[in-house]
Amino acid sequence: MDMVSSVERVLGDARALVGEATAGDLNRQTACSDWNARSLIEHSIGVVSNFNTAFGGGQLTPPAAPGSGEASGADLNAAYGQAVDALLATVKAPGALEKSIKLPFGEMPGQRALGIVMADQMIHCWDLSKALGKSYTMDETLAAMTLRGMHELIGANPNARGEGRAFAAEVPCSESAPVQDRLLAFSGRQP
Repeated sequence: MDMVSSVERVLGDARALVGEATAGDLNRQTACSDWNARSLIEHSIGVVSNFNTAFGGGQLTPPAAPGSGEASGADLNAAYGQAVDALLATVKAPGALEKSIKLPFGEMPGQRALGIVMADQMIHCWDLSKALGKSYTMDETLAAMTLRGMHELIGANPNARGEGRAFAAEVPCSESAPVQDRLLAFSGRQP
């Protein structure tokens, strides 16, 4: 599976889930202790939009902390859909994945940067599904690819873990557990 198709699949899953969030769902707590469903969706919109900017040659900056916005589920769904459409159009352009993308912690090839988008959105799709009381099963191949990428990324950036950082401490999980559980545990979530 090529990276664009893989990301497109994950973003499609996330888009469908965001579309299912009702007004009553938006205040539900997520696995991310500081975020309710609305904040999580706002974060996801910010990440996708920010990477679109970076792939377009702009400076990628860490996403802003989700606010206490009062956007409706329909508004969030529309904004997420627009962000996804824009990113996919940008990364499908010839040569997009061969570009060097500037991130706050260094530069990397576009192909690898797109892997970060996939990891972020796949894990947050699981977070949102839990908050909404829905099930979400990750594609095993994509989850395994994401887990390998996260091991490399966090291994190279050990300061990514801890209070107020991108990832919580790893949760213990058996190596024989399904890859989805191992990915979630590695990202600091209780599978």
